[in-house]
Amino acid sequence: MGNRHFFINAALFCSVLLCLLNLGMQPAYAATPRTVRVGLNPLAQFTRIENEKPSGYLPDHLEQLARYTGWNIKYVVLENWTACQHALDTGKIDLAAPALHSAERAQRYLYCAYPAGTSYTAILAPNDSPVIYDDLEALAKLRVGVVPNPIWISDFATFMKQRGAAMPTMVEYSSRENVREAMRKGEVDATLDSVLALQNSEKILAKCKLTPFYYITSPKNTQLMQELELAMVQLKMEQPDLEYRLGRQYLPRMYHTPLTRSELAYIAQLPALRVGYDPDRKPYSWKDPATGTVRGILPDMLRDAATRSGLEFSFTPYRSPSPNFVDSFTKNDLDMALGSFPASALHACKNYRLTAPLARANLNIFSKPDATLTQLSTFVLAVPATLHKGSTYASNMFPYATIRLLPNEEACLTVASRREVDAILGSSMVVNNLTNSPRFSEFNPVTGYTDIEEARLAMRPDMPEVLQGILNNLLLTIDEKNRTQIISSNIAAATTPPTLADIVYEHRSLLIVIAELLIFVSALVAYALYLRRKSIYNQIASDQRLAHIADNINGGVISISSQPPLRILDANNGFWQLLGYDADKPQTSNFIELLHAEDTKKLLDTIAEPHEGPRTTTLELRLRHKTGIWLPLLLRGTFSENTAVSASIDCVVVDITEQKRMQEELEQEKERYRILLEQSQDIFFDVDTEKRQFRCSPNFLLKFGREATPLFNEKGRPNNRQIVHPEDLPALNELRRRIRSGKPTAFAVMRIPTAEGRYIWCRVQATRISKPDTPLRLVGKIVDIDEEVRRRAELERRTQRDNLTDLLNKTAFREKICAAMPVRPQGEKTDALLFLDLDNFKLINDTFGHVKGDAALLTASDVLKRVFRNADAVGRFGGDEFCVFVRDITREALEERAEALLAGLHTFVEQDGQRVEITTSIGIYLFDGTEASYDLALHRADNAQYHAKQAGKNCYRFYDEVPDPWMSEMDDDGSNLANEESSR
Repeated sequence: MGNRHFFINAALFCSVLLCLLNLGMQPAYAATPRTVRVGLNPLAQFTRIENEKPSGYLPDHLEQLARYTGWNIKYVVLENWTACQHALDTGKIDLAAPALHSAERAQRYLYCAYPAGTSYTAILAPNDSPVIYDDLEALAKLRVGVVPNPIWISDFATFMKQRGAAMPTMVEYSSRENVREAMRKGEVDATLDSVLALQNSEKILAKCKLTPFYYITSPKNTQLMQELELAMVQLKMEQPDLEYRLGRQYLPRMYHTPLTRSELAYIAQLPALRVGYDPDRKPYSWKDPATGTVRGILPDMLRDAATRSGLEFSFTPYRSPSPNFVDSFTKNDLDMALGSFPASALHACKNYRLTAPLARANLNIFSKPDATLTQLSTFVLAVPATLHKGSTYASNMFPYATIRLLPNEEACLTVASRREVDAILGSSMVVNNLTNSPRFSEFNPVTGYTDIEEARLAMRPDMPEVLQGILNNLLLTIDEKNRTQIISSNIAAATTPPTLADIVYEHRSLLIVIAELLIFVSALVAYALYLRRKSIYNQIASDQRLAHIADNINGGVISISSQPPLRILDANNGFWQLLGYDADKPQTSNFIELLHAEDTKKLLDTIAEPHEGPRTTTLELRLRHKTGIWLPLLLRGTFSENTAVSASIDCVVVDITEQKRMQEELEQEKERYRILLEQSQDIFFDVDTEKRQFRCSPNFLLKFGREATPLFNEKGRPNNRQIVHPEDLPALNELRRRIRSGKPTAFAVMRIPTAEGRYIWCRVQATRISKPDTPLRLVGKIVDIDEEVRRRAELERRTQRDNLTDLLNKTAFREKICAAMPVRPQGEKTDALLFLDLDNFKLINDTFGHVKGDAALLTASDVLKRVFRNADAVGRFGGDEFCVFVRDITREALEERAEALLAGLHTFVEQDGQRVEITTSIGIYLFDGTEASYDLALHRADNAQYHAKQAGKNCYRFYDEVPDPWMSEMDDDGSNLANEESSR
């Protein structure tokens, strides 16, 4: 069989090449069409005669082949397959089918290299047979009728042997018709035949073997077979699924696998399956408001499966418009859920399993006709939540689109109709139902993109796989007529009559026009009444308002002539009261007589300036009060030209006596402030963040030799350049933070640079004078404390440093280490304590004197500073003893430092022919977190140094490398060590 398949594949490849090389031969075939006689024996739905015309799988397949061969097909109806073989042997027909392959037949006939389809050898029985599918134990007890066909018998025997079942009683008959007659009479219980012969009154008890069938011809018809094979190659290339489609059309039950005994037993004990569905997604599924039952294509598909299997389903609507069946599975609310999935984006998921599809529909982009969209366009796309993981799918398919997730297709169409999105992604089945409504009738699918939406059952992941297999079998084997009937009836039922909203929407233009006309007429009438009433009250209100305004301003209103002597045309009571007059107004009516002489010229010059049309001016003038004093007033007037009367100036006069007094006091205050700043030794500054201003007293220039640096840059942000020493920026920022956080006064000590680059220690005091919710405003002073700081630093240095080497003394060193304790090692790094002294140092003092000894100590301190220039602390303990505390160092790095120290301190002191060698002995303690105190750590370093001396000097030892005989005598708190240390 394997060699034959290899031969078939090789022949298929060669035939493709032959097809390409012989395309020019086709016109010749067409010019002289060959008439080919094909034997046709009626065989159930596979081949049948209707109205004296052949139909079925074989005639449709030959019709497609004839498009490539150019043959005229002539069918010769024969009684059975034996008659077909005889007609082929005698030359009455040219082709016969369906022929199973056998070695004996291959010697008699010429087989087409490519099969025309596939078939099963099967056990067929009447529909009322009590035996169920694949029950081999019951099958072995049957009487099976069979025609003398060695291929079927061999296939069935092999099948039963492989399954370990006994062969039933086989009864041989001369023809298929005799077997059927015997089965109707009860002489046999079933028949062994090809599944192609399955009739509507029969069912399948067992499928033995899937076997291809072929066209055969007489060996002398070689040219005929070559034409057939060439056409078969072309047909398989252009219509690779033709055989499957014809099989589903004419032999649908061949693809059905009936339920087995174990499957039926499993179904019998299974409770009703809880299925979640969308209650408002016509025509897929919806809840009937009248009866409360679930309707739709998908529920009816499941009801059909239930009828054929005995399964029971209970339907539960989703609680939210955006179903999330994964959550329902987690809470065990549902066993299954009906959902929609993009066919091109199906992926395995641990949270659910999917069955075979219940229904398929196109997945399209819908938009209004004026939209021009492609998959690479930039647009806003509405995606319904009813499409599982639809937003992820849409993001992948339309990378430049902005995705907006909505509950369902109707919500998507609603926002699209309002132009809030450009298009929607939706199922053609659902959207086509919605577009029956006038509200959405203008939406059409966008060309250039389409996909398939599959409605499937999502199962809880813990549901048995056998149930999934049963459901897949039932869903895949649903009768096509039933499927078509279910879909068409639910589409018709989902179509609802137009509602009032639809009618209003359909005639919205006319209704809008009518409404606009009614509103316009009503508004016109109302406006006319309003204007009439308003005209009556406006005059009264205007007069009252003007009188109130004029009486309540801090001044008066006056109208004067623009020609000298500036006659007063009109003035209110406020103006005369401003000048001290009540009822007794002055005798004069000329404004110029009330003016100060110096201001008269200023006003006349202003009036004389050339201008066109109305002009407004503002002047400060002095008018004579009734008491004789001159009142400072602000006059703001508008020059108006009136052809009926002379030109006038309409003015508002405001008393500014108080403002003048406050201005004079402010000038005096500024002068006093300036004098105080100049006479004070301190430096004062003023900061206004709202105006971005920084002012400083002149003493800053005298003190620092330069102008003060502004606190803000040109963009209004805080400026840190050249204000203080870089190390003091944290102190400056802290000062700013305290002021901004609400503290009224803050202090800071920092170094401020001079023009020569020298830094002066200063104390800066800043006081906030603005309210918390207003822009920051503060004043402060800068006090020179440089000498005080330097004296304090020198005093501190003297108390903490050794006078000879300038290293830390014993007390300061101890405080430094105690501040760093306790120590916590970090990986390979930890802190270390080195204790060392100079070997032979006493010999130097005894031989050369203390001057040479001090020089040797200075040299040693320089070496320590050089080797440990990054160390936290280096101290001298007196005499020739030194101690070093190093932070965050590994043992290897410490060994390198110790070697460098040994090399650097190894020297000779010579004088007058005498020579003394100086070396050092070093004890090293690595902190491990067990040391209870500084004294304990120092003791451990001292113990290590002792062993270094015992080892011959000029070396180093780690504490963990030597024994500590005194540890048992120590207190837990290291008090013995403290006493020993104090005695050193």
